[in-house]
Amino acid sequence: MKCMITPCEISVRVSIRGRGAKNYEDKGGHMSKTRKLLSLLLALAMVMALFGLAGCGGAAEEPAEEPAAEEPAAAEFTTLTEGKIIVGSDTAYPPFENVVNGVTEGFDVDLVKAIGERLGVEVEFKTYKFDALIAGMQAGTEFDMIASAMTITDERKQAIDFSDPYINSNQSLAVAADSTIATVDALKSGDKVGVQSGTTGEKWAKDNLAPKGIVVTPYDDILAAFNALSAGDIVAVINDAPISQDVVKDPARKAKVVAEIPTGEQYGFAFNKSNTALRDAVNGALAEIKADGTYVEIYKKWFGAEPLSIP
Repeated sequence: MKCMITPCEISVRVSIRGRGAKNYEDKGGHMSKTRKLLSLLLALAMVMALFGLAGCGGAAEEPAEEPAAEEPAAAEFTTLTEGKIIVGSDTAYPPFENVVNGVTEGFDVDLVKAIGERLGVEVEFKTYKFDALIAGMQAGTEFDMIASAMTITDERKQAIDFSDPYINSNQSLAVAADSTIATVDALKSGDKVGVQSGTTGEKWAKDNLAPKGIVVTPYDDILAAFNALSAGDIVAVINDAPISQDVVKDPARKAKVVAEIPTGEQYGFAFNKSNTALRDAVNGALAEIKADGTYVEIYKKWFGAEPLSIP
């Protein structure tokens, strides 16, 4: 409010009016009118003084507080069990997933648990054979998502939905530590090569090695393939590079990775096509994990080095 008149101005004007009133009293006939006029002027002065003091002497109005910013709404999705994401996984694929003393652990496990924390839900892993996971996901009755070092492919996309990729992975050739085989081209007709059943490694081997007369031998899990390599049952293993590098770190395996096979592969988490809300929620949490450094911490824990790239 602007100050239109000050208390000092009011007092001066009242005193002038008072002097005029005395002159009126001296004229006798105007006494009654003078008193009425003086009363009106005094009342008006008091009202103006009150408003003047309120406008000039009162405390300035504080600006209205802005409403607090609303927190982003929690992602809405459904799961088989409220407050929990059940994960289907082939838990014999270290360092991505493995069972040690009854506890499921690994890169995928820690990554999904970090996602669960951001979504405010528990995470439970259940073990299945790798080649049964997609059918189980389509049924949608046993688990909510797949986290099992699964390569994103166009063929698999016809049956299930994938998250954004969470790791880059090429294929690799592993052989016995004393083997002279150094490249895929050194394999010859009649050689037996081990793969994990249902994997892209198996597909690559069937597409590229089987036509040359090389025998592609599938195993239920990759550790079984490496056991066969140690036993001399096969001469090589075709498998995802990060996995094979981790396996051969154990000196007892007496194996080595001798070649990387570029394929441009990436892993993703998988979902039933009807549960896009869960997929989107996981993608949002995964993006945060990549951005805030959590991803690198988990990767270093399980692979012993920072990732060469983050998809």
